[in-house]
Amino acid sequence: MRLIQLPLEVDDAEPIPPEVELFLENSQSRIQLYWDQWNERPIEQYVACDFNYVWGAIQSLLRKKIVKGNSFVEWGSGFGVVTGLAWYSGLSSVGIEAELFLVEEGRKLLAQHAIHAELWHGNFLPTGAEKLAEQQSDHPSLYHRVPSAYTKHDCDLDDFSIVFAYPWPGEEHFQREVFCRYAGKDTLLLMFRGPYQIELYRKQPRE
Repeated sequence: MRLIQLPLEVDDAEPIPPEVELFLENSQSRIQLYWDQWNERPIEQYVACDFNYVWGAIQSLLRKKIVKGNSFVEWGSGFGVVTGLAWYSGLSSVGIEAELFLVEEGRKLLAQHAIHAELWHGNFLPTGAEKLAEQQSDHPSLYHRVPSAYTKHDCDLDDFSIVFAYPWPGEEHFQREVFCRYAGKDTLLLMFRGPYQIELYRKQPRE
């Protein structure tokens, strides 16, 4: 199998539905409150992405009509905002997060907006995926000392149609390798890379 990068044009000026706007406003308020109290519960690996831009990317992706299925998983879901955006987009969405505090806060946020998505506490890496990392690599994804979430919920990564990831600088290759090894055929990887930069990949057989 191999990954093929697909073009994805994002219209960040596209209007956002009012209920999604309210969700994003409340999300930002909850995240800002956390940052204001960061010293009380520091989480070194938490960084939020550009949620408005990710919303536009999900809409652009769905308009392409290339998704084989309806299931979405977010790697390292934090407060569950992207997981919620996927649910608003009509997807059956799950977020996986290693920090229990963030899972609990995210569940409160989703419940506040009656979002029927799931946030799982655990490692988003499938069991054994750490072996794909290069020797002496220093990827933050390898620091999550919690069991893989898939086994607990009786599923595998290849049960999902879309994977969303926001890798730390330098670990994007490792996460693509994990995706290529464990995701199902035709699964899509939506990878946020920074301001106004998002990449789309599809796993498919080698020709």
